[in-house]
Amino acid sequence: MRAGSQPWDTNVTIGEREWFLAQRGQDAGTYISAPFQGKATRAASFAVSRRRSTPEGHFDGIIHVALSPEYFRRFFLEAAPPGPSVAGLIRDDGVILARSPAPAPYSRLGSDNILMRSIADEPDGGVLFGVSSTDQRERYYAYRHVGSYPVYVAFGIDADVALGRWYRNLELYGAVALLSALTLFLVSWLALRRAEAEQKALVQLQHESEQRLAAEQRLLQAQKMESIGQLTGGIAHDFNNLLAVIVGNLELLRKRIKDDDRARRLLEGAFQGAQRGAALTQRLLAFSRRQDLTPQAVDVPELVSSMMDLLARALGPSIQIVTRCPVDLPPVRVDPNQLEMALLNLAVNARDAMPTSGTITISAHQEDMAEGNGHGLSPGAYVCVSVSDTGMGMDDATLARAVEPFFTTKGVGKGTGLGLSMIHGLAVQSGGTLKLRSELGKGTTAEIWLPQGQAVVVAPVSNKTDRPEHRRCTVLLVEDDPLVMTGTAAMLEDLDHRVVEASSGEQALRILREDASIDLVVTDHAMPGMTGLELAERIRTEWPALPILLASGHAELPERRGLAVPRLTKPFRQDELEHAIATVVTPACEPINVVPLRRS
Repeated sequence: MRAGSQPWDTNVTIGEREWFLAQRGQDAGTYISAPFQGKATRAASFAVSRRRSTPEGHFDGIIHVALSPEYFRRFFLEAAPPGPSVAGLIRDDGVILARSPAPAPYSRLGSDNILMRSIADEPDGGVLFGVSSTDQRERYYAYRHVGSYPVYVAFGIDADVALGRWYRNLELYGAVALLSALTLFLVSWLALRRAEAEQKALVQLQHESEQRLAAEQRLLQAQKMESIGQLTGGIAHDFNNLLAVIVGNLELLRKRIKDDDRARRLLEGAFQGAQRGAALTQRLLAFSRRQDLTPQAVDVPELVSSMMDLLARALGPSIQIVTRCPVDLPPVRVDPNQLEMALLNLAVNARDAMPTSGTITISAHQEDMAEGNGHGLSPGAYVCVSVSDTGMGMDDATLARAVEPFFTTKGVGKGTGLGLSMIHGLAVQSGGTLKLRSELGKGTTAEIWLPQGQAVVVAPVSNKTDRPEHRRCTVLLVEDDPLVMTGTAAMLEDLDHRVVEASSGEQALRILREDASIDLVVTDHAMPGMTGLELAERIRTEWPALPILLASGHAELPERRGLAVPRLTKPFRQDELEHAIATVVTPACEPINVVPLRRS
């Protein structure tokens, strides 16, 4: 004995022990012995041993650990479930190393034992049923191989105990299943009773979802059109400024070219091109709802009747025109010139959709709109003016984009794509809307919904052809665009006025405080810092009698309570500027009907 955990008598030898002999003869690996009586501990044990060898491979002793079967018995007792059971630690040759609850009268299981036969068939582990050879009780056994050791742990429980638990569980589960079945039957019964109500609720929910989706799509379309309108209006405003410069300079140049016929023809061509550009900006402004309109009470049947000759010439003999307008139809509140242009545009579009021949129907009817109507209109009385054709119609994709500016299905050079967008802008700016209905192969119907209303009195800029009496005034011209400033100043000087220039509202106020000779202020509206309306309000406060003329391409300007300022729409010709000045000052440059600022 070289070393150990217990005191050892050197006279005592273990040379005859089973495990010592097994390891001495050859390297038996991890060897587990049969139970024995320990020489040092005097207690029952079994040994787990390993061989020690010299570098040359000769036997040099063993290392062994003695384990107590009693430890495993206590472990088995603590781990076993309530009721009769048996557990054991068995070597693969049948030797019983430990057993609970008590040692068996034999120390080894024979090869004919049902457990050993099962181990031989299924060496990794298994479950079996059999009769115990110790107490002849029927048991269910389970065993498992312990790691890499030649040892098995086995456990057996009495059949009565296992079946008793199974029967008790069966009764419990049966009761639970019965209760569950009753509950399920009750729930199913209630569900069947509520099925019809739930189905109705589902249909209602689907209908509301479709309505919400349609409303969201209408909102997205409205936001899209509003964004495009803002962009279009901004472009048109800048283009108006350019046209104001071009038209003004061309008019001044036309006065100076008298004898050169070729130069006059070229000049007239340029002037006509500028006027076409002005018409184009009016269409853009109509789409963006910034067009300068003159709304009034319009008799739709009379207007349509007066257009029949014009429509017949524009549409040609192959197109039949049918009108259905009640004589007692109430008037609508709209700019008559713009409505006439819109109807003519719709009629031409309808003709283009019928290349050979067809029928165009112009009809109108009155209808009262309630809250939450499908057209997005405010509650009130409206008149619907519709233009229908029997042409090719449009698919859904084309119909969805029909009112977008510059969108057209016509060939290159055959359309600007602004017709429907202009009509849409006119309808919305007039308090109504434009609705399109179309089906491929069956034609298209365009409906212009306009509010019913009384006559609107508007004081437009005078269109008189007679030139006003001569006057020479000192005009303060306020304009932030240098090109527009130069062109307008040249037209004013050509009218024999003295011009004082200011590029901002702040500079204009400083000039007014320093120069008392100013007879008239002509100001742009869209300027950085201080707008034209803000400047007019400041002037009305400090110089109440000073005439002001507001020149702008925008129709929808912010309202200023108590502030009335005459308007001049850009781009304007020199004669329009001259007549506008004549409406605010006398030939002696004295103010005419200046409305003082009224503060609430």
